[in-house]
Amino acid sequence: MKTANTEDEKTVEQEGSFFPCFYCGICCSDFQPHLEMQESKTIADHLGMSLQQFIDDCTDPRWPGTDTHLLLHKDGKCLFLDQQAEKAKWLCRIHTFKPEACRQWTAGLSQKECRRGLSRYWELTVDNSGELTGSAANLSCFQKFLKTLN
Repeated sequence: MKTANTEDEKTVEQEGSFFPCFYCGICCSDFQPHLEMQESKTIADHLGMSLQQFIDDCTDPRWPGTDTHLLLHKDGKCLFLDQQAEKAKWLCRIHTFKPEACRQWTAGLSQKECRRGLSRYWELTVDNSGELTGSAANLSCFQKFLKTLN
């Protein structure tokens, strides 16, 4: 990312098309991942649970499927999403064996969920040209945070 100065604000432009996930947790709050039966079995195995216990405790009972499931949401977010000490960082407890739907998610400034996370936790926005904008202090703080994610 490169920084450009304006009068009272700075903008951060993406270098290339890559924008890293900054663990705001918005996507894990907005979406309930769809699980194929094999994914449910895999997650249950990794958690040391029987498949039936996983289905009973970790999937949404409102979903009518018998061969597929939806991960359960609790308190408005995926039950495997935990907030870290920093209020702006959420981590997935099943990241290494998360569902395909989660693995396919791509963070980016064009994603409305990422934009909401930027606004909620960093008071930053994305302008019409795709540049990250906000106060110099907020942009600097966000850039420092991103460096900790590498």
